[in-house]
Amino acid sequence: MTGMAIRAVAGSLVIALALGAPAQARDPVAEFYKGKQVRIIVASATGGGYDLYARYVARHIGKHIPGNPTVIVQNMPGAGGLAASNHVHTRAGKDGLTIGVLQGTLVYAQVGNSPNVAFDMRTFGWLGSANVTSNTCVFSKRAGIAVGHDLLRKPVIIGGTGGSTEFVPNLLNALIGTRFTIVKGYKSTTDILPAIERGEVDGLCGWGWDSARVNGRDYLARGVISVGLECANERNPELAALGVPFMMDLTQDEEVRKILNFLFAYLVFIRPFVTAPDIPAERLKALQTAFVTTLKDSEFLAEAERAGVEVRYAPPERVHAALAQIFDAPDAVKTRALDELRGAGWEGLQR
Repeated sequence: MTGMAIRAVAGSLVIALALGAPAQARDPVAEFYKGKQVRIIVASATGGGYDLYARYVARHIGKHIPGNPTVIVQNMPGAGGLAASNHVHTRAGKDGLTIGVLQGTLVYAQVGNSPNVAFDMRTFGWLGSANVTSNTCVFSKRAGIAVGHDLLRKPVIIGGTGGSTEFVPNLLNALIGTRFTIVKGYKSTTDILPAIERGEVDGLCGWGWDSARVNGRDYLARGVISVGLECANERNPELAALGVPFMMDLTQDEEVRKILNFLFAYLVFIRPFVTAPDIPAERLKALQTAFVTTLKDSEFLAEAERAGVEVRYAPPERVHAALAQIFDAPDAVKTRALDELRGAGWEGLQR
């Protein structure tokens, strides 16, 4: 081959490589998301904890998703969170443009064969949970709760708003032997706090620490209330450092401990972010990466820190392990635990 021919071939190769490089460099995920809109559907009304986490993540996650789509939040309250969960699982497009922020407690509606459940918690595309928290019981000084075992000896009058603020203390009464009397009818925990200060009730139980540390910050700082019990399967580092008594230390009954493990496993995915099942694997991976990157983003963390928002990431693998703890529990444990939930006032379980 002559020198001219060699130069011609080399030039052709350079041109071919130059033309081919953009095609090879294209990211199909970025190409898909570019110019599109991602909706985060929240299974509650505005202003609550689920909505709070959704909006914090929405403000930052778009810059971490390839293609940098815009991200909006849509609230879909209804049927105790079932409406949004059913929508994300069965009606949302399987394209990766919808993210759901669901209510983790609905796993018990599924396990309890609720006729209104049209989802399987195990088959959502899990991005993970933005937090792992504990339920807490807080008391005024009047309650006289100095150590955890005081709760087994002393009656305590607490306020209730429905949901966990009633079924958690009822479960503790039935399974551990605490002596809570619940005054029902308060609209929210923010109504109970001034009632504690006025002396109407002496506490509040079943309050998620991620909410308590924000909404109760002033009352905790002024000493109106203190955290008297942590309810979870594992210790929250912040509560452990404060020396808060731990629920599991109040019973040595192994059957009871297994039931409590079943009933409180959902706290691992207390702020769950999911997609519809069966979205393209490369998009799910991109969203999972974007989610964890967001939760480590310095701007996101600074914003959360200013507001006192607790962020403790649970990856999909950890969520699936917690789900297995519930779904794969022995039938005897599952049956009794669900019976205890019904007895504690948890609605939506099939008998």
